Amino acid sequence: MKNKIEFLNVSLALTLLSLALLHMQSSSYPLESIIHVAKAAETAEERAHEENGTGNVQNGFSRVSPEESKQVTKQSEKEVAINLTPHSLIQSGSPLQGNPAAPITIVEFGDFQCKFCDRFAKETEPKINATYIQTGKANMIFKNFVTHGSDSITAAMAAQCANDQGKFWNFYQLLYKNQGEENSGWANLSNTKKFASQIPGLNIQKFNSCLDSSKYKSFVDKDNTLALSSGFQGTPSFVIEKKDGSSRETLLGAYPFPSFQAVIDKKLNE
Repeated sequence: MKNKIEFLNVSLALTLLSLALLHMQSSSYPLESIIHVAKAAETAEERAHEENGTGNVQNGFSRVSPEESKQVTKQSEKEVAINLTPHSLIQSGSPLQGNPAAPITIVEFGDFQCKFCDRFAKETEPKINATYIQTGKANMIFKNFVTHGSDSITAAMAAQCANDQGKFWNFYQLLYKNQGEENSGWANLSNTKKFASQIPGLNIQKFNSCLDSSKYKSFVDKDNTLALSSGFQGTPSFVIEKKDGSSRETLLGAYPFPSFQAVIDKKLNE
């Protein structure tokens, strides 16, 4: 009886398949066209997921999820403008490299687990540093935009603890040098303490105490609020502006050095 039922099921399936093929052959759309359209639709769907969801757009930009972006009520434009001025950011304790009085400021909103932030830190930041920061033409400020999970939060707090001792940018480079799989524990408490112990001149006892106390948890939360209320949708995001906060432009993504160079040179020549 069981074999008979299986035979009938197979026969029914073959009959339906034959009818479908006959219909496609008699229609104005050949089978090859139907397959082509199906593949095109699948490709478009994948592309839409990459560009509009939590995937990555072409220029190296990791989007925050829609749920996360809804968590913060947008502040007024006036509040955001004040918060993004170089003076305000420096006064609030944001890490700075370069001369505070430099004519141009670059503000990076980044996540230490973001692979595109990693690419920027390794490929573009050194060129910006050599060309503009070391020559006094620009400075750079870092703001946290933690969108990738628990390791991102720990790494952000640890980096601020390093900043207490003037070692933020050393720690910044160490984190990207050791970046692991997302939320694998690569940036947990134990590992971030090990990274910090590699920095010459850093008092590891003070660093560990700072990190264990979650001293900078609220600071990181405020950074996130600032990023979302400023309308940023992912990492890395950059604001390039004059030292008074005017002539502001944004770059969304890990663009190569020439893109930053074009914006900075234009502002220097204004």
